Order: sequence, then structure tokens, then C-alpha cells
Amino acid sequence: MSLISPTSVPSSNVSGIAPKRKGMTWQSVQDIVLSRIQDGTWPEGELIPTECDLAVELGCARATVNRAMQALAETGVIERRRKVGTRVADHPRVQLVRSLLRRELEAAGHVYGYRYLSSAEVTPPADVARNMLVRNSETLLFNRGVFLSDGAPYCCEERWTNTYAAPGLNAETLAKTSACEWLLGHVPLNRATISIGVCSAEAEFIGAALGIAADEPVLQLERLEWLNNMPVSLSRRYFPSSHRFEGEM
Repeated sequence: MSLISPTSVPSSNVSGIAPKRKGMTWQSVQDIVLSRIQDGTWPEGELIPTECDLAVELGCARATVNRAMQALAETGVIERRRKVGTRVADHPRVQLVRSLLRRELEAAGHVYGYRYLSSAEVTPPADVARNMLVRNSETLLFNRGVFLSDGAPYCCEERWTNTYAAPGLNAETLAKTSACEWLLGHVPLNRATISIGVCSAEAEFIGAALGIAADEPVLQLERLEWLNNMPVSLSRRYFPSSHRFEGEM
């Protein structure tokens, strides 16, 4: 989308004030702040611009920026002090990134949740080993979990991860946060392949996690995430057949 300056005011005289951006929500502001912290633009301990300055730069209301900052402060990413300012917390990385699924639920006004089910080092199925470029005799970290919307099951996931590419990911970590958000915050994943299909909820954990019968169809979203030429993690998420995928292009 291109921004057009008013014809009555030369662009050189607008003093860098950005036009109001349509659709700039507090979640959008939060994502921008998180991105700048994660890429080192604002390192740990550094003061960040004031709410007024950010509102001018991003072309949104100060109240929108304030809402985003409140959310970040509540999760420990930033620290706010009166008469001092807002600075990046000393150790914010584990809380930096929200997954796309979390952002979608929160943007729709729902409360995101995650329930850890299990994890173990396993020899993967042949098709997973092939996609992850490992030998059938090698092991991967396998975990299962359920994502919640307002406390109710939204989808469930099984995931295989190569811990050589993701050191630090273990059962203790997975009990606190989803593998998806941990990987986004700790591994610079730079590409992914996605496939969508239909299967039945015959796997016992799918029916139990989603509260549906074993013969019911479910949508399966498979995602293979890469770091350069190394597959890092393969996930399979299962959604009830009534689920709709929506997006903009």
C-alpha cells in the first residue's frame, strides 16, 4: 500500500509524521516492537522510544501503543518505570515470539492456551525420517500438545525436532511453552513447506485431545521448518472438520 502526501502540503514539510495506518492494531505494534528487540535493534537493557514517538512513527494512536506496551510489560519482555522510561528486559528472549496461531486467536478476542502432553526421544516413522533427512536409526525429539481457545481444545499437535539444530529444547522446556514458540525465539528458521490434507481421528490422542470420535474426519496441517538446508522440525496439527483457514494475500 502506497502512502500519498496531501497535495496542499509538500512532503518535505510533514516533519516525518506518518499518516494513520489503516488496521494498525495493538497486536501489530507489539509484533513490530518484538521484531526490533529480537533482531537487536533494541538490545537488552536499552531504553526504547516513548509511546508518543512510536505512535508518530507507526501512524497510530498513542492508546494503541500503550496497549501493546502493557501486554509486553506483563509478559516480562520490557520494563516500564515512571520518569525513567521503558527499557528492554535483561533476559527477554524466551518470551519474545508469539506464534501465528496465538496471534490469530488473540486478534479474534480469544484467550490462547497450550497444554503439554508428552515428549520423548524416538526413532521416527520412515516418512518423517525421510523428510527430516535423518537415518531410520537416528532419534528425534517427539512431543504432543493441545492448543486451546478460551480453555477449549482448538487443535492438537505432534512434532518431531532435530535437537542438534535446536539445542536446549527438552521436556522441561516443552512443559512451559510450545515447541513452536520456543523454536521461533531461539532458532533462526528461514523457510518452511506446508501441506494440508484430511485424515480420520483414528490416532487415540487426536480423538482424546479434540473430544471427537475416532472415525470423524480432521484437517491435517503439516509444516516442515528449515534452517538453511537443514530440516529442524516437522509438525502435524489436527483441527476439527469444521475449522476454517483464513488469510489475506
